Parts: sequence; structure tokens; C-alpha cells
Amino acid sequence: MNGERRPPFQSPRDAGGVTSTLRFPPPLVVLLAVVLAVMSGGRAEAGSRWSWPVVGEVIREFVRPADGWSAGHRGIDIQAVPGAEVRAPVASRVVFVGPVAGRGVIVLRTLEDGDVTLEPIEPAVLLGDIVNPGDIVGFVRGGHLGGNSLHLGLRVEGMYVDPIPLLPLPPRVVIYDSWLDSYALG
Repeated sequence: MNGERRPPFQSPRDAGGVTSTLRFPPPLVVLLAVVLAVMSGGRAEAGSRWSWPVVGEVIREFVRPADGWSAGHRGIDIQAVPGAEVRAPVASRVVFVGPVAGRGVIVLRTLEDGDVTLEPIEPAVLLGDIVNPGDIVGFVRGGHLGGNSLHLGLRVEGMYVDPIPLLPLPPRVVIYDSWLDSYALG
């Protein structure tokens, strides 16, 4: 080899070879973007201004009424045990605290989204209080769907709307098994 030392590995670029770059054709990129947008289902992103008021599964979904006085379900019901902390789902001001049809209700008014209703609740806030997402506003009081849920409603410009698109993906509940932990730790 003419006394010339070569490094043990020489990249094609260093050796004067030709390299190629993997590129997606533009239509495929557009299709991929559309598929990802559809799969997201219009849900709020992780950086959402909204948060879940309680941790639990949605056990009853929003059903839009045909008109203002028709049957429907004007919010969602989230599984929660009586006594669970209820947190403000969005920055807002407390505009109503009191009983409605025998159940404790809190109404929060946001700047952008409208009026948020939480029930049945034992309030921990007063009329006029300003709350931030995650602030405790009360505690779940039994009596809704057998006493095991919190109702979250949203009214925008006089119309009830589904709050789900404003919420981030639901938090996951992880069940901790102490037996497994003690076994793993010896």
C-alpha cells in the first residue's frame, strides 16, 4: 500500500464517495400530517390551559340536547369517590356557589371559554374568588350517579358544549401493588 496509512474506517464522504439522504416525497409528508391530525381527534395538547378536576374515567359522556329544554346530558361525569378533592380545571373566577336542586354547585367563569359547572360539590371557595388550574375548589359530595362521580359542564355563549376537547388526554391511574414491591425488594 505504498507506505500510506489509512484510518481503520473511512466514511464515503471522506473517501470522496457519494452519499444519499432519505427524503419523503411531498405528498407522503402531507398524508402523514393529515393522518396524525385525524388521530389526535381534536383533543387539547399536553400544554393545554385546562386540566382534569379529578382523576377518574369518564363514565357518562356529553349528549347535546336538540334545543334548550330538551333531554340531553349537558356535560360529562367523571368517576370520583365522595370526599375526593376537586380542582379548578381552568383559570377562572367563582360566579356561583350554592345548592341547585339539593346539590352543591360551583360555577366558574373563564375569560375565553365560558361558564364551567362542577357538581355535586362541597365548596372550598367563596363567591368572587379567583382560581388557577389545579387549585382546590371543593370536595366531591355523594349523590350523583350513585354517589361516585363529579359532573363537569361547560356553557359557551348560552350553549352547552362538550368540555372533552379542551381537556388534555386523561391521566393514567397506576395501581401500586405493595406485595410485588416487597417481593422485588426482597
